[in-house]
Amino acid sequence: MEKRIYSDAAIPAFFEASGKPFTIIPQRNAETGQVEFLVQGEDIDSALQELYSNPQVGVLDFLKSLKGFRSSIFALKGGRNG
Repeated sequence: MEKRIYSDAAIPAFFEASGKPFTIIPQRNAETGQVEFLVQGEDIDSALQELYSNPQVGVLDFLKSLKGFRSSIFALKGGRNG
């Protein structure tokens, strides 16, 4: 199983909106305090290349996923003050 860490919430949002069978875990980096997204699954690099080829993905699906991941950023940082 591959593992990748992304700091840009748009990347895991694309994976989720396009139905990729990945496990996506929001986590806080202990050293920097930055929220990152651990993505686990097979062929992550292929899915990332698919993103860069500008595939058709439902806009509402993408926005829903992005909003969820952004909410996890605020939750892990302890709200807007973190």
